[in-house]
Amino acid sequence: MQQKALRSGLVLGAGALALSLTLTACGDAQEAADTPAQGDTVTVETDYGTVEIPADPQRIVALEFGTEVVLEAGIEPVGVIEPVATLYTAEEFEQLSTYPVVQSASLEINMEAIAEAQPDLIIGGVRVESHDEYVGIREDLEKIAPTVFFDFDGAGSGLRNMTLELSRVVGDGERAEAEQQRFEERVEEISTAYADQLADTTFALVFGVDGEFAVVNTNAWGGEILHTLGAKQSKAQQPAGENFAAFYSYEEIDELSDADVIFYETDAQENPDPFTEALLEQKLWQSLPAVEAGQVHPLRYSAARTYAQANIVLDQIEEVLKGL
Repeated sequence: MQQKALRSGLVLGAGALALSLTLTACGDAQEAADTPAQGDTVTVETDYGTVEIPADPQRIVALEFGTEVVLEAGIEPVGVIEPVATLYTAEEFEQLSTYPVVQSASLEINMEAIAEAQPDLIIGGVRVESHDEYVGIREDLEKIAPTVFFDFDGAGSGLRNMTLELSRVVGDGERAEAEQQRFEERVEEISTAYADQLADTTFALVFGVDGEFAVVNTNAWGGEILHTLGAKQSKAQQPAGENFAAFYSYEEIDELSDADVIFYETDAQENPDPFTEALLEQKLWQSLPAVEAGQVHPLRYSAARTYAQANIVLDQIEEVLKGL
């Protein structure tokens, strides 16, 4: 009110000034009521029991699978897992490199470094097969700060749902939930709009390993997203069974002959790793129908850890579907 009066060239009288101060005080009181007071806590149910955490955490340590959560939330962590360049854009990697490293890329946790960071909350995701190992680790971390671990199984929606839970814990649940809703809506839209292409085209997702290549199964990473869309996928993934991928020698590249479209995994900066580059240079690879037809495409964030990343995967798949 006061600023509006001054812009109009008016002079506030004593009564008007008193009213303005009263309204400001009321506004401040309402804002204070909406903001958690320092020391307020909330209860979180985790796969490791009930945890009391700050209602408004200010100093967060992000262990494995927590990094994407704080990045997307715009939070400046006080400690992170050692960043691996392939997982992040150049800007993200540069940003992450400015934070103290409290966990190595090989997953070794530095308790002393975490204590020095003086966190008020520690977060991370745990593969379900590592649960028992992390029970003891969490007990040690709890001596430093409240620690929230969620388990996940597989390399598909279970991982994305786990990071969604972590987003809620750090106060970014509304944005993360909107990404999940957008993903589900876009899956429905794309599967409907491109039903013919998805039914009449055979897809495969691959990556290179040392002297071999892998065909991603329908239960993992980008293969799971293709499956969710209703895409028909190469028979080459079937020998994987319940595993995340089927592995072949270079001499068996023709196992991909039934694929009309082949995606190959890249890092977050759209660069294939050296093993995948070697696969793409193989003579037998060049004779595949999909290669000859110009239907080989990079796929970044195939191993989507969040729904925001999964939406980027959908964008890339849709762009290919448009051209079929």
